[in-house]
Amino acid sequence: MKRFALLILIALFCLPLSALADEPIYLFPEPDGSPGKIHPLSLEDLNPHPLDTFWYTESYFFIAILDDGHIAYVNLMLSNMGLKKHQPALTFTIITPELERFTTEAEYAPEDIEQTGERFSLRMGENLLEGDSRDMHLKLLHQGLGMDLKFHGSFAGYKLGEGKVYFGKDRATLFYIDYPAPRPHVTGTLTIHDRRLEVQGWGYVDHCYYNANTMDFEDVWHNFKFYSDRYSVILTSFTTPERFGGQSVSLGAILDNEKVLCTTTDVIVIEKDHRLVQDGGKSYPHTLELDFKCPGLRAKTCFDSSHVVEKIDVLEKLNKGAATRALKFLINTFITRPFYYRAENQAVVELTADGKTEKISGQAVSEVIFVR
Repeated sequence: MKRFALLILIALFCLPLSALADEPIYLFPEPDGSPGKIHPLSLEDLNPHPLDTFWYTESYFFIAILDDGHIAYVNLMLSNMGLKKHQPALTFTIITPELERFTTEAEYAPEDIEQTGERFSLRMGENLLEGDSRDMHLKLLHQGLGMDLKFHGSFAGYKLGEGKVYFGKDRATLFYIDYPAPRPHVTGTLTIHDRRLEVQGWGYVDHCYYNANTMDFEDVWHNFKFYSDRYSVILTSFTTPERFGGQSVSLGAILDNEKVLCTTTDVIVIEKDHRLVQDGGKSYPHTLELDFKCPGLRAKTCFDSSHVVEKIDVLEKLNKGAATRALKFLINTFITRPFYYRAENQAVVELTADGKTEKISGQAVSEVIFVR
């Protein structure tokens, strides 16, 4: 697993070899190039999209925010950057209310993954992900950590346009994302060694893939998920390197219990109250101002991101797994202190519709990923 993780993370964070003049970005268009509309997800959308390019990576990402204070993060992946093409792997983390962190990861041979043709179902060894665009079921167990969770969406999943962002005049580089089980209620069990916990709460699911070195098209990530009894507000956003003019690529959405009220690429993220964090040595924003703009609808929030529940030094993790001087030299030469922070806190969203504004209280999680 260490070699697989090393290759994945070097690919994610190594510096690009060249920087070109500003190139265009095409945000979630329809096949004919027109502005994207909301579409339901088909079985083809949900299934993996294995590509031959070396940089191909695909992931199914889950967050569960549970009423008893536990938080779980899951990532199921396929990638060509392991030892074999289309190699599957998983990583998942359980964080207790006391911020004790339990994590595990595993890799599998390509022949260990099973996929059905009639419905969405992926099996990696003994681990299972199955369901449809509204309901997802995760059943994982590895090294004493496990979860058996159902993510029941408020309605069927969706994508914007083709679900793709294209980079460059030739559109050769792409990033794809869709959202199964929107605004899900989460129920099931967590297993932490000899403890089995019945849990419930809320969550988030996305499915993405890309075909190029991510450092060719991304710089700093912001992910934000807000949940209340009535509404959810979600954001996937990253800034681009100089070759794309440092533009922001954002996809935000405002949802209620019945539908997607709007999706928008017009989202402003403002970082405030920067403080140097000893873990990672980064100037981390303890306040995030987010502004989602849709025709006739707007959501704004000022999120206190100071309650960090997880801090990961990617470089330290790689160094621990590097068995030779040459590998450590490669890591420290071509990776510039990548680090990510995950925060959880209460939040208030100001939702304005038809000129009327109401304040909505709820719970939120954010993720800030420093690539450099």
